[in-house]
Amino acid sequence: MSRRPAITGDLRWTGLLVLVCLALGQAVTMVVTAFATRDVIGALRDGSGVVPVEALIAIAVSGIMIFALRSAEGAVGERTGQSYAAAIRRVLFLHMTKMPMSAMARRRAGATALRYVGDLTAFKGWVARGVARLISACATIPAAFLILYLLEPRLALAAAFPIGVVMAAIFWLGRPLGDAHASLRSKRASLAASMAERLPQGIALRRSGRMKTELRALDGKSRNIVRAAVWRAWLAETVRAMPDAAAGIAGALCLLVCLDLGLGVADAVAALTALALVVWPLRHLADVRDRQKAFGVARSKLDAALATPRMPSIAKVEADPDAPAIQLEGLCLPGLAPLDLTLERNEMRRLDGPESSGKTRMLLTLAGFEALPPGGRVQTLGGHPAAQTSRNVLYLGVHAPVLKGSLRRELTLGTGRSPTDEELEVVLSLAGLSEMAARVGGLGGQISEGLRNLTSTERTRLYLARGLIARPDLALVDADEIGLDGEDLLLLLDHLSACESAVLIVTSADLEPINLTPSVVLQPCEHIQVTDLAAAAA
Repeated sequence: MSRRPAITGDLRWTGLLVLVCLALGQAVTMVVTAFATRDVIGALRDGSGVVPVEALIAIAVSGIMIFALRSAEGAVGERTGQSYAAAIRRVLFLHMTKMPMSAMARRRAGATALRYVGDLTAFKGWVARGVARLISACATIPAAFLILYLLEPRLALAAAFPIGVVMAAIFWLGRPLGDAHASLRSKRASLAASMAERLPQGIALRRSGRMKTELRALDGKSRNIVRAAVWRAWLAETVRAMPDAAAGIAGALCLLVCLDLGLGVADAVAALTALALVVWPLRHLADVRDRQKAFGVARSKLDAALATPRMPSIAKVEADPDAPAIQLEGLCLPGLAPLDLTLERNEMRRLDGPESSGKTRMLLTLAGFEALPPGGRVQTLGGHPAAQTSRNVLYLGVHAPVLKGSLRRELTLGTGRSPTDEELEVVLSLAGLSEMAARVGGLGGQISEGLRNLTSTERTRLYLARGLIARPDLALVDADEIGLDGEDLLLLLDHLSACESAVLIVTSADLEPINLTPSVVLQPCEHIQVTDLAAAAA
């Protein structure tokens, strides 16, 4: 079952119902306009001097009604489309926030961003314009044929052939149009992903002597997009132009029927008026087919994205004060032997092991950023890792959240606390960030996306500041990854010790002054080795 929200959900069915009513109103107005026009032409032809006031008023009122109905149709359709796009945006965001960190890391940033731009535009366009115009066409095209039938059944028959052929052609061209949309979307996604990767490191690429190579690649991707876009535009405009050809042929056939049957000028004008009114919804029907194919491509991509594995929904719970900070029994991470570990409250242990042995993955799993492996038992603070709040469990590592915004918010992200500005000023001083704070404009100053306006030392100390703000029951510190060592690391561990926090840390730094229990050593072999650091040092 698809996780994609239903078009009719969240009371959007009321908007679609209003669109049906507006379409029926346009159909009725078309009928009134056609017959009122016939009456006026008949009065002119008679030359009796009698002014058909009712018919003139009907034409004027019909024009105003068409204006009002079409204007309302655009507004209601846009509102319904925006509501659907917002629902998809929400579902997509919620899904991605439940994806394991490793799964998100495999996705290219540009392609993911396209989900929020190109695909959502296709969804909104289908509901706001496609569905609305389909409803309108389903009402107004039959109304035009009803007018022709009431005037003369053979007029309806004459118009049915060219219009029917065009409608069949519009449907038949839908398949290549859908392929064109898919091809263009794929090429745009590839370019967006490529540029999202390269633009932040543009000057580095230039200094590496890759400009000619990168420009050739960019020009090649651009040419591919141009070809795909031209092909899609030609198909789409061909489909949209067909109603004009149908209207010309149908008009000629209707006039031929009028001449053959000796119908009056008034009937001929009414027939042409009905055909003129049918061209507009027929053009929209062609546009509907284009939007429907774009919607189909976006829908398949969205369904595939929403079908990817995600973390289970676990309700947040209070930490069990009597449970160990970490309890592992037979934990089986990929490539590692089963691991048993008990980390008691107010205990500090080093997580050790060969390079690329899975230490960062272990911390992410315990922090609730990764799905639990199928084998073994994993508990933090007596519950599922994903059930713990940031107030209880602090994660300091390269995957800790960073957002563009104020320094105040950046300091407290992931700490589960909202300290006063006075406390934050003290922490900034302890972490050696006072000069940085002054440079960016104080606690209200702006931190750039990805911490780009901070030096590498300042980024490391920002993590230190978060640790000094937090009062966790369990701290998971990936010190080597964030460059935290020396006195800064000892300061953090002293603070966590004072808070009686349990600590599991990945670091190669000398922690001799800190009272560590034996470290946990991850090894890609059939046994787990636990080394007593104090004995090894002796």
